[in-house]
Amino acid sequence: MKSKSLVQLILFILIVTFFSYVAWDSLTKEAAFFGAIGGITLHWLLTNKGNKNVIYIKPFTAGWRVLIYDMLLVAWLIALYQQAGTFSAFLSSLMALNEKTALLVAILAGIITDYAAGG
Repeated sequence: MKSKSLVQLILFILIVTFFSYVAWDSLTKEAAFFGAIGGITLHWLLTNKGNKNVIYIKPFTAGWRVLIYDMLLVAWLIALYQQAGTFSAFLSSLMALNEKTALLVAILAGIITDYAAGG
């Protein structure tokens, strides 16, 4: 395993651990379900650009990690919206600098890291 891939895998484990610490209690069944469906769809549309190879992703590769990040991102955004109730309250909750926005930034940083570095 390349050192770049090892660092990305460690970053992935840290982000997933942070997600379970921050978001697990507030994640509803609906947010998890639609996050999984929405994350796969987002990954298929943006990363694979409509290619059917989304089913051929090997575990722990950059594509697999980005797929998991996409699912976590969509599930977390849905959970935040469910907690807020309205769109303006949702946007206001994103403006407050706390664990919720730190998790959102961490997931986006993981996606950008895996896109930029590959591996």
